[in-house]
Amino acid sequence: MTTTEVPTDVAAFAGYVRERMTPHLGEFAQAGAGAAGAERDDHIAAVEELREGHEEQVACMRRLQRVLYDAGIAWPSGPTHLGGLGLTSIHDTVVDEVLDDMGFPSREALFVGLNIVAPALVHHAPAQVREPVVTGLYRGELIGCQLFSEPGAGSDLAGVSTRAVRDGDDWVLHGQKVWTSMGHLADVGEALVRTDPAAPKHAGLTMFLVDMHAPGVTVRPIRQMTGGAAFNEVFLDGVRVPDSHRIGGVGEGWKVASTSLGNERSTMSGAAGPLTPYVLERVVELVKRLGAEENPILRPQIARTVAAVTAMRAAAGLTPGSWTHRLEPVSGSVLKMLMTRALDEIARLAEDVLGERAFVDHGEKDAFAWSEFVLGVPALHLAGGTDEIQRNVIAQRGLGLPRR
Repeated sequence: MTTTEVPTDVAAFAGYVRERMTPHLGEFAQAGAGAAGAERDDHIAAVEELREGHEEQVACMRRLQRVLYDAGIAWPSGPTHLGGLGLTSIHDTVVDEVLDDMGFPSREALFVGLNIVAPALVHHAPAQVREPVVTGLYRGELIGCQLFSEPGAGSDLAGVSTRAVRDGDDWVLHGQKVWTSMGHLADVGEALVRTDPAAPKHAGLTMFLVDMHAPGVTVRPIRQMTGGAAFNEVFLDGVRVPDSHRIGGVGEGWKVASTSLGNERSTMSGAAGPLTPYVLERVVELVKRLGAEENPILRPQIARTVAAVTAMRAAAGLTPGSWTHRLEPVSGSVLKMLMTRALDEIARLAEDVLGERAFVDHGEKDAFAWSEFVLGVPALHLAGGTDEIQRNVIAQRGLGLPRR
């Protein structure tokens, strides 16, 4: 079937994805990583985190990505000359939802490369870098990471101090990055660095594609309170990057970063599409199992939770042209805020219902089942830009309000 024969109707496309992936169910069930079609366990997490001995899990994600690529559905919204279908981001979400419903393993380790790094490369990188790297990411051959935040530049991202100095045909990078998701698994990294210290902070930045296996790159996982270590510190000590691996023009790093950040915010909410109604269903089951549905103290929280999830799903279901002209550029920030609010309300309800059982093991069925979710949700208020940053983006760029 050619791309012109792929159905564009969302429901028909979902059926097409299911048809293409059904022959592979047995393959991934036998792999033993996220056994396809298997009943889910009681464990619930806001963000899936790879644990010790995760090599087979990551290998399974890579294999699944290659299967999707060969089936022609790895990147529905991508350009056709890079293996995409030229459809919309809604079709990307459909693939995720169908795979989740069928029981295929997640592709969490590939998220940053597929949804944040690849779009920036498509829009800004030279062809000799764009085509092999984007194809490698979508074939599962490469894992990407984002080298943005620094110890002294988190919310104020334009304040990065990692520097790059030109040396012939190369640039030499020195500095430290932090909170780098999946950096310990990455093959390539999108690095925002300062190339002109004398220029205004937004104007002195340039973006590079860094080989994460190059000499001078050191990655140290950061252990979190959830027990996982998905985030990392990355040290760049004299790392040489060819000028051919510059993404965009010198001094245009902020423009490239804006492309990445916009995709990060919208895809985070899209990635939560399958998760949020599933977790809502689980928390409602919990409420009923513990006989708390008639509790007058809990009922308002139950209503707030359902309303928040419904609002997020409704907004996420809007097509790109459905947003008003003013809000279209900030739709990613709006969706990200709605997503974190929905997950917040679910976590609050689970914590209210369980009390100390969310964190203290009494040997009961629900002990610890929700702990990683409740502990992990606050991180989503920081990932992809803090809530405060999102509100500023919406106010200034979407509503035209003045800076204070």
